[in-house]
Amino acid sequence: MSILLHAQGLSHAAGTRPLFRDVDVSINEGDRIALVGHNGCGKSTLLSLLDGTVMPDKGEMVRARGLVLETVEQFISEQLLHDTLFDALARKLPADARYTSEYQAERLLASLGFREDEWQHQVRDLSGGQQNRLMFARAVINSPDLILFDEPTNHLDLRTLMIFEDHLQQMDCAFLVISHDREFLDAVTDRTLFLRDQQIYSFAMPFSRAQQALAEHDVAAARARDAEEKKLHQLRESARRLALWGKVYDNKKLARKAKTMEKRAEKLEADKTFVTSGSGLDLKLDVAHSRARQMMRIEHQDILAPGHGEHQGILSPGSHQTLVHIDDFLIRPGDRAALLGHNGVGKTTLIKAIMAAYQQREQQHLINFNPQCRIGYYDQELENLTPDHSMLETLRQLCSGTEAIYRSELIRAGFAYADHDKTVAVLSGGERARLMFSVIRLNQPNFLILDEPTNHIDIEGRQELEEQLLAANATILMTSHDRRFIDTVADSFWRIDQGQLRQVDDPDDFYASDGRTSTVVSAATGTSETSPAITGEDDLLERIIELERLLSEDRARKPKFQKPARQAAWEEELIQLSRQLGPSTD
Repeated sequence: MSILLHAQGLSHAAGTRPLFRDVDVSINEGDRIALVGHNGCGKSTLLSLLDGTVMPDKGEMVRARGLVLETVEQFISEQLLHDTLFDALARKLPADARYTSEYQAERLLASLGFREDEWQHQVRDLSGGQQNRLMFARAVINSPDLILFDEPTNHLDLRTLMIFEDHLQQMDCAFLVISHDREFLDAVTDRTLFLRDQQIYSFAMPFSRAQQALAEHDVAAARARDAEEKKLHQLRESARRLALWGKVYDNKKLARKAKTMEKRAEKLEADKTFVTSGSGLDLKLDVAHSRARQMMRIEHQDILAPGHGEHQGILSPGSHQTLVHIDDFLIRPGDRAALLGHNGVGKTTLIKAIMAAYQQREQQHLINFNPQCRIGYYDQELENLTPDHSMLETLRQLCSGTEAIYRSELIRAGFAYADHDKTVAVLSGGERARLMFSVIRLNQPNFLILDEPTNHIDIEGRQELEEQLLAANATILMTSHDRRFIDTVADSFWRIDQGQLRQVDDPDDFYASDGRTSTVVSAATGTSETSPAITGEDDLLERIIELERLLSEDRARKPKFQKPARQAAWEEELIQLSRQLGPSTD
């Protein structure tokens, strides 16, 4: 297996802060590598060194002759924003073969879930997930030898994640990917690099197994360090006693032994086993508890599509502006409820409607809140944080406490004393997330509403947040595209599907949906519409087989576990797909 790229002895600093020292990285043909590390450790910088856009402070890079390398960054280039989707992809084709190879662009767009009527949309009008799919398409269209992905899973819904997983699993080229999505990494990679403590820890296994191996390494290192510390203490104590006795008794032999022991201690000190310092992140949550029988209840209400009406997102049933209908949505103290649904079905709209009603709970009667209910709200865009306020001003604005309490909390959250007057505008996404959790912690709510809380948090932070939410026995309503986070934290599941909010037994059916088509209910007509992106006879036949399988499996369940609404949607889609195939398929 030949080496595509080899980095040896790389050292680099961000200003005066070292990111890594003397690290080695090799990427071979066919490698599927995950690069993992806490926020700010230098992962994106390392990618920039590997692709040659940044030069290292020290070290050398060796690339295979003729290596074709592509990089997929976190954000799309501004130069592409005014292009159409098709043109932005087609311009990646070689100029001398562009017109004869445009069919490649068409096939790739279709396979990535773009409808033909979307090909002429301007890039600036695409959603974040669509732009990510475009960047992926631009990277793979010329069959590179190696692709470097910088957090391609950020802000993606499950549908787009599944599309990415399918393509990465089928790709022949090598790739290295930075991501905080653990399920995604386990699905597409077989080698893991941990960047921490300014070093690289490499394991030839997928993320979850590699993380366990790293944890076992850390435990062994800590034990070895403890034994070494005890040995050092004994040596130094012995050297001290011998030196004292040599002085008291004027015994040069004892004095020489004492010096020999001191040199042994110095060597042991220099060779002590390294123990990681961790990320320094503290996401401990202090929440209050309620003995009430229910925390919140919504009965027989409709949630409006954004921009309709003057009732903060809620109308009485039957409105043609309805986005989500709710028969009965009950949150009890201690519930950890996950709100499931693909992008655009109304999850965030529902949460914003709940928050608007909570803020006006003395005047509204559409949502019932327990009088003891105190909500701590984490919104995915972090709009509660005022950009031109400093971190201290933010805590003064949103919390009750003293200056000393605020500064102590910021230090606990990992912010140096000298940085407390930094404005929110200059903070990274991860730093803003930490600040928002500080606000929640200081206010000690008894009901947490978390809208995509993992968006700006690294893997270590996500795992710590999971542990804290479980340990706090908090009442939670949350949304997240992180499947591992939902599976770990949630104990009840509510899905928005076909304009209805329904409780489901588990999220597996939602995860299993392939995302290439979705059947929705029109709020105006109540009829089902198939959102397509299936082109070509082979794709149609595959989808028909899949739908028939889903119907057969659901009908084989006991009646109380069947999903009549979903069966009706699948049957309707089967009819439409059969019409597309035409009479020749009889």
